[in-house]
Amino acid sequence: MVRVREVDLGQLGVELPLHSVGMAIAQPYVDFTAHEPFTWLPVQRARALECVDTTLAVARIRAHRADKTHFTVFPELSIPGIEGVARIRAAMQQDDWPVGTIVIGGVEGLTRNQYAELLAQPNTNHDAEVNGPKTVPVGQWINSSMTWVKAEDGEVHCWVQPKLVPAWVELNRNYEAMYRGRSIYVFKGIFAGTQLPFRFATLLCFDWIGTTEALRVWAWLLQGINDAAAAVHATLPLTWLFVAQCNPQPSHPSFMGEVPNFYDGTNFLNVSRDDTCLVMANVAGAKAPGKALEYGCSAVINTSKFSKPTCMPTYNNGGGNYRGGHTLDNFRDAVFRERGACVHSLLVVNPRSLVTGNAGKDIAVREATVHPFGPSVDPRAPAAAVQAVVKWMNDDLDEPSKSLAVRHAMASLAGVCATAHSQVVSSLRPMPAPDLTDLVLASAAGMKTSSPDTWTDKESTAVEHVLHTFSIFGTAQYPCEFHGQGSQATVTKGDRTFEAIAVRGETHEACADHVKERAAQRRGMLVVVSRDADNLAWHTRLGSILDAGKPLSEDYKFTDPSSAVIQVGYRTFIDAYLGAAERAELEEAIHDAIG
Repeated sequence: MVRVREVDLGQLGVELPLHSVGMAIAQPYVDFTAHEPFTWLPVQRARALECVDTTLAVARIRAHRADKTHFTVFPELSIPGIEGVARIRAAMQQDDWPVGTIVIGGVEGLTRNQYAELLAQPNTNHDAEVNGPKTVPVGQWINSSMTWVKAEDGEVHCWVQPKLVPAWVELNRNYEAMYRGRSIYVFKGIFAGTQLPFRFATLLCFDWIGTTEALRVWAWLLQGINDAAAAVHATLPLTWLFVAQCNPQPSHPSFMGEVPNFYDGTNFLNVSRDDTCLVMANVAGAKAPGKALEYGCSAVINTSKFSKPTCMPTYNNGGGNYRGGHTLDNFRDAVFRERGACVHSLLVVNPRSLVTGNAGKDIAVREATVHPFGPSVDPRAPAAAVQAVVKWMNDDLDEPSKSLAVRHAMASLAGVCATAHSQVVSSLRPMPAPDLTDLVLASAAGMKTSSPDTWTDKESTAVEHVLHTFSIFGTAQYPCEFHGQGSQATVTKGDRTFEAIAVRGETHEACADHVKERAAQRRGMLVVVSRDADNLAWHTRLGSILDAGKPLSEDYKFTDPSSAVIQVGYRTFIDAYLGAAERAELEEAIHDAIG
């Protein structure tokens, strides 16, 4: 049996706003020891404490624009032991840390003695009957969450809750077993200025899908609230459920499949979940912002009371591209795109505050921003919102295989080309989101305006073509300035300047048709480097790029628009690059190709 213990925050003078709460969610990259109890590597402990400090600093600055950060959340096993716990308590005890705030986090694995030391600290509470130090068998270790609350009088109180069900890595042990906790804390209070109650609780990772005595742990939680509500003939809410994770597969069907079951209103009738917000906080899958195939996917999940946004900065709507399935299509699944190390700051709207009808339409997550651990110039963690295209493009630019110098490492000019590639990448990374979007739209023949969350290999290979083309320009000493304003870049050679577009499609004709409107609106000479599916050469006998249409700009001055447009097949560029022994030879070949 799992006990549910209530903590009345009203006795501490803590109230929370009805409409929305500010949150900061840490997403650190954790390096663990190879055996239990799983702790930060000794050489990484200084970085672990820096992650704690940075997260608390993000909570202080309130980028979400609420009056305070009401909840600060650390994932499972991410707080570095007694020292990390002390760091959090010390920060919360400072006068400038606001009262009425909560910090939730998972502490790294503790030995039995360390657990006893933790519980002996001032204002530290635990369920002594079932989770006291003496209940932990010798040779077992403890994975626990902690909840700190700063009361109205400035005192900091905390509650310790051991994990209830071990994950496979904790169950399939080499040395010591994980202690199985036997109770869950539920914190209750009243929304400020109302008599409306709130409740929240925390589960650690596998507790979300694990079972005890044939019942899911979350079901034990709901059963406890249900029993308390039934005893007073009432219906009680569960407002927030925090799931702190260290989960390599956060979107696994077994994990996501519990969401509909949890929200099923035909069970636990005295617990209202129509307004429940699930907060999934996971560790990072990469040491810095960027792509990751595991971990990450921190998320805020709500029912369909909220409207579904189209393409918000910083987070997406989950779905097949991000979740690998459509289990949550009937919910509002705000998944943070950044899976690398960072801190997420956000404003979470309470669905209970919504009014009915069109006037009450709202989105669940606002003011979502991404913050770095330590100094950074990465556009994916600017301590501000991150547009989808900025995240997508910078992730794509990270791929070493996209470098022409890597692709053809034996080419005579590979070293020079590597430098040119780096310059192109450095120019593209900080570009504003609208310019990046326009650049990508120009690069893929047949592409229409769409959310970067839906982009596939088509757009990625088109960007690769852009990198290769302008790397060759750079290697041939044709400096480029990217801007994404009609064309992709302005290219300069001596006193000569022209616009350039690199476009990839099934055929050269499709590429020509794709940039036709851009060509008609250009000012001056335009060079189009097209690449078809077979990387064939482009032959001018196939037709002029603008033969099929007229200039679209009213003030267009050229008598013959096509005369200032030069289309060159990428095959000509790559053959010139691979065949050149020196830069001067490549420079001459490019000059001959574009006239």
